[in-house]
Amino acid sequence: YHPGNSVLHRLHPLVKVAWLLFGTLFAFAVRSPWPVVVTVILLLLAFPLVGVRLGRVGGTRLFITTALFLGLLQVIFVHNGATLFQLGPLTVTSGGVEAGLYVAGRFLSVVFLSYLFVLTTEPNDLAYALMRAGVPYRYGFALITALRLVPTFEQEGQIVYNAQLARGVRYDVKSPRRFLRLARQFFLPLLVSALGKVDALAVSMEGRCFGKYPTRTFLREVRPTWRDGVATGILVAGVMTMGYWILAMGGT
Repeated sequence: YHPGNSVLHRLHPLVKVAWLLFGTLFAFAVRSPWPVVVTVILLLLAFPLVGVRLGRVGGTRLFITTALFLGLLQVIFVHNGATLFQLGPLTVTSGGVEAGLYVAGRFLSVVFLSYLFVLTTEPNDLAYALMRAGVPYRYGFALITALRLVPTFEQEGQIVYNAQLARGVRYDVKSPRRFLRLARQFFLPLLVSALGKVDALAVSMEGRCFGKYPTRTFLREVRPTWRDGVATGILVAGVMTMGYWILAMGGT
């Protein structure tokens, strides 16, 4: 979660969940690459608006590289449409380029939508909204705990990695047996730390009588505003338009 005061930050979490589902369905429903490409461009423009530099988000390079690889496979193996150019055994066609743009854009659309949702949604607000919608608060607490422990374990993993490097452990040895040994040496301290945190959390929850009452109170409440009404109206219009478009395409 990246704190901020943008429009996306101030939207209700459930409204953002609905937009995330709609965007994902839209990326898989359209059959033309150009709406997907436009969606990717709009999502890229949304990151500066929420105060986040995409280059500093973890995993961005991996996902972009994966998208380029998926698109390149389509360009190489799909030979539909007119031939654009030929280089030895490689033939690039217009259909292959469109298929590459479509597959890569669809993949990036889902990834960027998920990034925007996670970066602009506070975990406590999301859990509270889900519990107000009917989800038992035990599951909401489990969601909050999982989201909050992820950066903690990431930091501890970096500490273990640096400590082992300082002790002369080499991670560049290309041997399956060596890899399994390094994995055991790396994950064992993390497992011990995780068990300690879980035990301390369980003792703390028992001391606060967690689960004794069927309902619970909340320190901070998340209530819908006029922005959520506008976003919901636009979403409903988008869903109706997409449904009509799918029915029209199916009829033809």
